[in-house]
Amino acid sequence: MTTQLSENFTLEELTHSDTAERYKIANTPAPEHLANIERYLVPGLEQVRQICGNRPIHVHDAYRNPEVNRRVGGTATSAHPLGYAADIDVPGQTPQETARLIAQAMKQGKIKVDQLIFESGRLTVHVSFDPRARGMMGRQPKGPGTPIDWTYFQ
Repeated sequence: MTTQLSENFTLEELTHSDTAERYKIANTPAPEHLANIERYLVPGLEQVRQICGNRPIHVHDAYRNPEVNRRVGGTATSAHPLGYAADIDVPGQTPQETARLIAQAMKQGKIKVDQLIFESGRLTVHVSFDPRARGMMGRQPKGPGTPIDWTYFQ
């Protein structure tokens, strides 16, 4: 069964985790985290899709329960376990192009993003839609837990 959350995103794609499957961990969001996915993450991803020329978005991972987050090397303050974040790429665009389009839209006030991180080491773009929307933009040249250059998009 597929749970359609919007025209372009399903609950299953936003909760899928190879790590959870490998370790047989149920990656089911708590009700408050599901509410965050529905209220913040999905509308944010729909906006990103529009910003990127209405191209489909490939979600590498979005919701990760705390155990899955720990196993993938996510930080204790990660927005993924709260249901606010996704690591994405847009087929037909480089992750750097995708990140630059989102950064430009942020600067123009067209989208509220808490954190935009071009993960050049993984070739993905991390977007977080925490409602506190700090508007941070940066580049992380290596994997999770490594320093982020917050001046990259200035």
